[in-house]
Amino acid sequence: MAKLQIKTEELIKEAGALASINNPDVSMLQTNLDLLVDAINSEADLREVVLPMVSHSLAKSLRNRLEVEQWVRDYPEIRNETIAQPIFLTGLPRSGTTYFQYLFDPEPSMRMLRYWEGERPCPPPGFAPETIPGRIEWCAEERAAAQQKDSVRAKIAQIHLSDADGPEECLKLIDQTFLNVGHYWTFRVPSYFNACLDEQALLQAYEYHKLALQLLQWRSNKQRWVLKWPCHLVALEQILQVHPEARFVVTHRDPVQALASNCSLATLLRRGTSNHVDPHEVGNQMLDMLLAYLERLVAFDEKHGDRMAHVAYQTAVEQPEVAMEQALSALGIPMSASFAEAIQSWRRDNPPGKRGTHDYALEDYGLDADEMKERFAFYINRYDIPSERESL
Repeated sequence: MAKLQIKTEELIKEAGALASINNPDVSMLQTNLDLLVDAINSEADLREVVLPMVSHSLAKSLRNRLEVEQWVRDYPEIRNETIAQPIFLTGLPRSGTTYFQYLFDPEPSMRMLRYWEGERPCPPPGFAPETIPGRIEWCAEERAAAQQKDSVRAKIAQIHLSDADGPEECLKLIDQTFLNVGHYWTFRVPSYFNACLDEQALLQAYEYHKLALQLLQWRSNKQRWVLKWPCHLVALEQILQVHPEARFVVTHRDPVQALASNCSLATLLRRGTSNHVDPHEVGNQMLDMLLAYLERLVAFDEKHGDRMAHVAYQTAVEQPEVAMEQALSALGIPMSASFAEAIQSWRRDNPPGKRGTHDYALEDYGLDADEMKERFAFYINRYDIPSERESL
């Protein structure tokens, strides 16, 4: 019996039906779409039971892209929207970027991407504000239903802070470019991960990312965007090309500890999608991923360090108002007393571990902590990162 596979032509057909577009033109992203589908089919060893879900998820991303492109064709003035001095919040995956993003949320002059906006950008919220409550409610119901049916999603909800109307990372917007390096957590696709590091392809992805922001901002109050995603680390140069006024906030954590956490996360996700999950292979692949992220971070910092603010993981967790004040000061942004008070209040209401804990051990993935410390020495020494293992 032939193994079932995702078929690009069926994705395009489903996306067109979801978007009510006949004969959709996907030429602008056909290369990336084919790249991802081919890698999933040839490398991921996808479980047959999840194939429909994965296929539908990809079709929804394509649907969103088609709708965004259609709105921009219908209303070309969207391209005139100015994305002024955006702040990109990034750092090692599992280094507190999500936690720190939530701390930005109370500041009224700043604008986060909301979870529901990433899930369904169209119609643009400024064009159809009456649709917003229903879209939030739909997202909340979808999330709750998915977590009840899927134990993996339920576990992710415990270790990754996210709410239907909460601030969300740029994952869903980049998903619409089919150039999401983050798929490496969910799928065993090394060829796709390597292809995603291509600088020209990343530039095109962030040009679309800007277009999506313009659409979401159109006919709305103008606020300063704060855009969070650990995977922004691979595209810092491209982000600066697209947004010459951009500033960056980078969270820093012991990379050995972050590596163990990423291995645990990838193993959890891949067991939900793949028939083949080798923890030692996961360990080596996550090591390659984090090294690629940090090498690009250091190279960018050497050239554009004046655009960056740095935040220590422990400070963010233990003294978030201090970490925020340090970050804003480095960016030349004053911090109001009300903002500091809101941060303290949010921390009191959301203590570490409130939604669940995340346990992991590096040795489970065939990696030695002392060897990993040597591999990451270029990063640890540059930013004077303390060892979490030695502080326990």
